[in-house]
Amino acid sequence: MAFDYKPTEIPNYFHGDSNLTNSDLIPVPVENRTWTWWSFSALWMGMVHNVFNFTWIGGLMSVMGMSVWEALSVAIAGNIIMTILIGLNGRVGSRHGIPFAVWSRSAFGVFGANIPAVTRGFVAIGWFSVQSYLGSTAINVLFEVTIPYWKEVGSTSLLGAPTNLMIAMIIYWMINIFVVKKGMDAVRRFENWAGPMVFIVLAFLLVWVIKGAGGLGPILHTPSKFKNMNEFILVSFIPMIALYISGSWATMVLNISDITRFARSNKEQFWGTMIGMPLASFVFYFMSAVIVSCGAAIFGKTLWNPADILLEINNPILSICGAILLAIATISVNIPANIVSPAYDLANLLPRVFNFKRGAIFSIILSFMFMPWIFMKNPEAFYGIINNAGALIGPATGIIMADFFIIRKQKLDVLEMFKVNGAYRYVKGFSPIALGVLFLSTVTIFVGEFVPHVEWLYKYAWFVGLALGFVFYLAAVYGVIKLKGKIPPEYEERGTIGAENLDNK
Repeated sequence: MAFDYKPTEIPNYFHGDSNLTNSDLIPVPVENRTWTWWSFSALWMGMVHNVFNFTWIGGLMSVMGMSVWEALSVAIAGNIIMTILIGLNGRVGSRHGIPFAVWSRSAFGVFGANIPAVTRGFVAIGWFSVQSYLGSTAINVLFEVTIPYWKEVGSTSLLGAPTNLMIAMIIYWMINIFVVKKGMDAVRRFENWAGPMVFIVLAFLLVWVIKGAGGLGPILHTPSKFKNMNEFILVSFIPMIALYISGSWATMVLNISDITRFARSNKEQFWGTMIGMPLASFVFYFMSAVIVSCGAAIFGKTLWNPADILLEINNPILSICGAILLAIATISVNIPANIVSPAYDLANLLPRVFNFKRGAIFSIILSFMFMPWIFMKNPEAFYGIINNAGALIGPATGIIMADFFIIRKQKLDVLEMFKVNGAYRYVKGFSPIALGVLFLSTVTIFVGEFVPHVEWLYKYAWFVGLALGFVFYLAAVYGVIKLKGKIPPEYEERGTIGAENLDNK
């Protein structure tokens, strides 16, 4: 698998306006689409094995009071939903060779597309900051074990964090910048061997905690705080699935075309995702749940960050090796999952200023300003942030899926997406319908945060946003068609023109 396609210039046959076009945004030529089904399976097998997903499963047990099996049921159910949606939306990239920032022009207009793209990029940068913070804790563990008096450095505070942890974070952020500066081919090579490393660390931790807890029997039968199955389903199961989706791959549902544009065919990206993502997720979540549960029995407290567990086990060799592997693996997951999209979004917003590499470096620097070490201290606040992310991402997902699958019947005129006065101009480059639906749906969701009688709107933010965006957009478009008595030009069915056609010009 590779992000190694890097055109040096825009082909002569590609006549796009300069303020909408650069070499990172145009369709990937067919000969450069080299990802096989195994490429996508391997990608997801590496990406699901990340520290955040470990903290998520730990939070369900420590904060929400779920048993191992209840926590697993939430994670697996949410994962299946995400897998199907990612496989469906991946068709855009595999068919047309374009990133999400360009795809969204069809629904939102050539300039209006910047609004959902920047919103999605902003959320992705936030997740990058969270993942990088977790990776930094592994670096801090490494220093605590290997450098005398390193713990004493943490007695002082810098920007709300212990000084030793702040130093570890700065170092870790700089490592991410170094990897990105080497280019996406370096990231690809890095990812091939680094992605599975979290799995290796967990395997060692799993053996250690099972042995320390005296086996799996008592752990797997630990009761939950819920009195019966009905209470669990109504109070926690459905809301936590919605929260899981907001905090896991909801952003990838939108920008999956950033990756599938390199697929050899739609079948390969679809079945590669269908195989790799659910299989790896079940194995990883099961290991994580057992480690958290056994760890609580051994240490007398619930630890939901594997770096903290590495410190508690008091085994220098395992702590050092585990910390290094965790830090490296987090980079291999974090860059493709959370930096690829904002890098393309910035290139789309200011194509004359940003290319992919500049956008990626800018996003990494900006992510530090999110100060994740502050809100990660409070699990409840953290879950609130996840829900807000779902409220922002859900409506845009519903709108763009309704536009592509229903209104346009999966057909896009890619050439027109790069023209200011082309088919997707709408009103001065902005679609009043899509932007109006996006605003209305988002406001409706946040009403539930402040009005108790409709709190379910906010409680199920991503699901509600997806449904509202999808339904409202279709209703508005068909309403305009009926009102005008004809189909407006911007919604007329057009022949599919993608990179496979452009290569023949």
